[in-house]
Amino acid sequence: MVDAAGREPESSALPDRASVLALAAGLRASLRLHQQLGIQQYPLTPGLREFLSAKRAPPVARRRPSPVVAAPQARKPATVKATQPTVPSSDQLSLLQRDLAECSLCPLASARRGLVTGRGVAGARLLIVGDFSRQEPDFAATTLFGVAEDAMLGNMVRAMGLAPEDVYVTNAVKCCPLGDQAPTAESVQACQGHLRREIALVRPQVILAMGDTAARAVLGAVEPASRLRGRMHRSGCSNAAGESVPVMVTFHPQLLLAQPGMKQAVWADLQQLQRWLAAAERENPGQTR
Repeated sequence: MVDAAGREPESSALPDRASVLALAAGLRASLRLHQQLGIQQYPLTPGLREFLSAKRAPPVARRRPSPVVAAPQARKPATVKATQPTVPSSDQLSLLQRDLAECSLCPLASARRGLVTGRGVAGARLLIVGDFSRQEPDFAATTLFGVAEDAMLGNMVRAMGLAPEDVYVTNAVKCCPLGDQAPTAESVQACQGHLRREIALVRPQVILAMGDTAARAVLGAVEPASRLRGRMHRSGCSNAAGESVPVMVTFHPQLLLAQPGMKQAVWADLQQLQRWLAAAERENPGQTR
């Protein structure tokens, strides 16, 4: 629709606060990761040059955009010699933990029992993602999923024949909430940038997402874990080489504590994951990538 002067009316809709905060967190995490990888410059493409030099139209007199004109084929984009990326280290994971302590993107920053960061080292073959840390009444920063949940997870890892240095464990939401209140979707979204940065620093061969919240955070999936389990998925998360990290989805240890009959299904998922890791080792013996 247009007004009497032939102008389009200005939209009064503004992005919601959660979307803006999540976008800012993702941008900050990406820039921080690029800095840690040693990337100092970006290629100046014709599209980027045009964006940087474009003048913004006055907000009241905004008109319909002009037709897009293709750039001349003879012009080649300026090339910038890329800096060789450095290998992520435990020091860079420590820097991530410091940034998490300073995060204030969601209400949990001022209403949490404490911060629970990931446990493990860069280069772990398997990265396990849960939902959040459940702790009541006492809090310990070393409790990842919960006291009983962590014990069960340890049994799973040992049953797969993996050493402690082969596994990195973290949560989709880094703050431990007060009481037994589950984090909101806003908190999950706010932490997504931190999780993607963490995955890029660890550089796992494969990700195990445990539970619905972890599956949504890693895959962006809306289906429950019961429909996603049993097969590998392609994630939107990339390692330092820019390759998509495959994801296996299974049930969370908390569900198994409440419904022991589900353990057989989880063990089947872990066996499939075990075979996948064994095949990757045969293909690249002695390498974690």
